[in-house]
Amino acid sequence: MMAAGQRLPFRDGTFDKIVCTEVLEHIPDDKGSISEMLRVLKPGGLIAISVPAYRPEKVFWTVSWDYWHSPGGHIRYYRPGEMLANLQSTGLEIYAERRRHTIQAMYWFLRAVVGKRNENALILRILTKVTSLYYWRRLRALEYLEALMNPFMGKDLVFYGKKPVDPAEGS
Repeated sequence: MMAAGQRLPFRDGTFDKIVCTEVLEHIPDDKGSISEMLRVLKPGGLIAISVPAYRPEKVFWTVSWDYWHSPGGHIRYYRPGEMLANLQSTGLEIYAERRRHTIQAMYWFLRAVVGKRNENALILRILTKVTSLYYWRRLRALEYLEALMNPFMGKDLVFYGKKPVDPAEGS
């Protein structure tokens, strides 16, 4: 099933949990989509939303005109605190926030440097193999390195929230 993020074909409070990863930076009405996700989330329901982190995204946009002028690509990046404010303005209770995917940040930085359409560059092929090995084999050394680097270089910012329960409605 396909549907516009601003008009989801579900009744209010249909879902216990919602995951929205790497979508909002691609669509014109990100705030409308957030409101719509909360509409279909049950009171007390959990939601995880990820968007590109500001620092890596700003670097990619600065290094490569092509990175942010590709059809279907990112149409915005979120300044520090902006997405958190957007989510909290809806009444969503954010209980955790973290950065993830430093290895992907390195990959996309190199992609921006060598050219977004130059997927066959040697350095990208090597990093793709390392990344694949990392994700398929879960190498402890790379997991540890990424965990250390995520607060500084993590490509994605992930918010974990809970839809408040209206005391008049109960749980």
